[in-house]
Amino acid sequence: MRSQADERRFLGSVLAGVAALALLTASGCSSGPKSGGANTQDANGADGSGGHIDVLCLGDRINSPAESFHYSYKYSDASRSVDDEADVTPDAIDIVFKDAAGSRSLHAIRSDENSWNNALLSLSSLTFTGMTGRLAGLEDMSAIASRGAEAVNGYQATKYSIDTTSANSSDKQAIETLFGAGSYDKGTVWMGQDGCAVKLVLDEGIVLPNGVQKRHFEISRIKK
Repeated sequence: MRSQADERRFLGSVLAGVAALALLTASGCSSGPKSGGANTQDANGADGSGGHIDVLCLGDRINSPAESFHYSYKYSDASRSVDDEADVTPDAIDIVFKDAAGSRSLHAIRSDENSWNNALLSLSSLTFTGMTGRLAGLEDMSAIASRGAEAVNGYQATKYSIDTTSANSSDKQAIETLFGAGSYDKGTVWMGQDGCAVKLVLDEGIVLPNGVQKRHFEISRIKK
C-alpha cells in the first residue's frame, strides 16, 4: 500500500511542475472559466486541440451550492478503492463513504459551520488534488482535444478527450519534464457551460520512486 508520505511527495512534485510550466509559458490565460459550448470549441483552434479543463471547481460547487445535485467520486489503484457519494443542496449535504473498511455516512447542514466544514474536509483527498494538478499542467496542450457539444448528467457540456500519448512532440517533452517518462493521462471530461466539469473518466500512470502506479478516476456532478 502507498504511504501518505508517497502521496505528499507526488503532490509536491505535481504542484512544483505546474508552477514551472506557468513560468516557462507566457500563455496570458486569465484565471476565470472560459465559456462552454460552441464558443469554447472555437477558442481551441481549427484543429480542436487544447482546452481549459477545470475539475477543482467542483469543490466550490459543493462548498457554495447554487442548486441541488449529486456528486460522485470514485478512485482506485492496485491497493485500494474509494467511492464517495454526496447529495448536495444549498442547505445540506448527505454523504456515503465506501472503502475497504466498509460504509459510513455523514449529514451536514449549512447553518452549522462545523458540520459543513467537516463534510467538505471528508470529501477532500490528496489523490483528487494531485489529479487536478496534473490536468492543470496540460492546459491548452495538444493532449486535450474538443469532441463537440454533448448533454450529460442533465447539463449542456463540451466533451474533451485527454491523451498525453497522442500529444505532439514538444508537448510530450514538456509532459515528461513535468511528470516523468512513462507517465500518462488518458480519459474524457465533459465541461459544463458554467466552466466547471460535470463528468470525468480518467486513467493515469503516476511515476513514483518504485515504479509507475496506475490510477483510475470517475467523477460526476448530476443535476437533480
